[in-house]
Amino acid sequence: MKQDCTVSQSTADETKCFQTSENNEFPKGTHVSEPDEMTGSAIKKCSQVKDNCTSWSYLFVHNQKVKSIEEQLKKDGLTHFVHKTIKYVPRHRNRGGMREVETPTVSGLIFLQGDPKKIQYYLDRNVNSYKLCKNCSTGRIATITCNQMEPFMRVAETEPERLRFLLRPFVYYSKNRTLLRIVTGEYAGLEGYVIRIARDRKLVMDVGGMAVALSGVHAERFEEVNKNEADKKERELFYKRNLHERNAFIDRYFHQVKTAQEVAAQVENIDILRIQTIKDVESKKLDLKDAFDTFYFMIEEIGYYYAPFIDYFKDELRPIFEVGRTVKEEMEKAIKIFKDSDEELHNRCETEFEALQNNYGYLFE
Repeated sequence: MKQDCTVSQSTADETKCFQTSENNEFPKGTHVSEPDEMTGSAIKKCSQVKDNCTSWSYLFVHNQKVKSIEEQLKKDGLTHFVHKTIKYVPRHRNRGGMREVETPTVSGLIFLQGDPKKIQYYLDRNVNSYKLCKNCSTGRIATITCNQMEPFMRVAETEPERLRFLLRPFVYYSKNRTLLRIVTGEYAGLEGYVIRIARDRKLVMDVGGMAVALSGVHAERFEEVNKNEADKKERELFYKRNLHERNAFIDRYFHQVKTAQEVAAQVENIDILRIQTIKDVESKKLDLKDAFDTFYFMIEEIGYYYAPFIDYFKDELRPIFEVGRTVKEEMEKAIKIFKDSDEELHNRCETEFEALQNNYGYLFE
């Protein structure tokens, strides 16, 4: 599986150039540069897949915890999947030769098979209360159907070089594009958008809200997914949410914007929340972990309300993303404090921050 090793989140980055026009064949889409570092064949790490497959979910853990958590999952018999890549690095600084280093393709990413509620219950009891990731386009726990996950794992095992994680979430690619379905070959049924990436047409698929590009689809035949289905998915972009009390309070400060005045007002609201959260920590009304969670939700709110419109109104929305960057900076400050006071909490928050970056980092570039 390919990755762009120049970014910290182990995901491919896209260039600023974004094409919105479509030709009579397929949309050309975003261009992505290829990785520079040499990597070898990827290795599939997956326990035996159960026949009565329900669905898959995933979580991010601290990269140093992946090995021990894999061992725990294997011991407890939980079906899981961790895709790893072999990198070739110099064996010694002053000597010749190369050695293989096996690392997760996406830092700390673990897929788990089963009912999300049961998986989360298991995690709460056994894996330091790590939380299953949400699909950033729905706000709910990310789930991947088996008929989607199994071809993904099959490609990852047999032809890993065909797969590539992208920096932006899948919802980013959905605007003004035609949803297509492969109807030929062993990957028939996979759906996504055909987009030109690094001078090659690829099928960009939804894997639990993450965008994964599948190359080598030139010979496949496609059909358009029923337009009514696509329209329904578009209408569900703004989902119904069941927010906890504090998050519901924060949500009152966020609104859709249409004018420059509304953008300015929204910027002020975000800064008010940021400053008030800091003051609550200083006055001992809020502990630092709760403040970190508040900042986390504020970034999610920015993504929820404004990410769908970044292609059309990026310049107009820029002040909101700039003030959002200051919220991210507060999260980074908290992580540094945790490093000196609580290593376990530091690792957990660092992992949550990396997951947040995977979903929304592109907004604040």
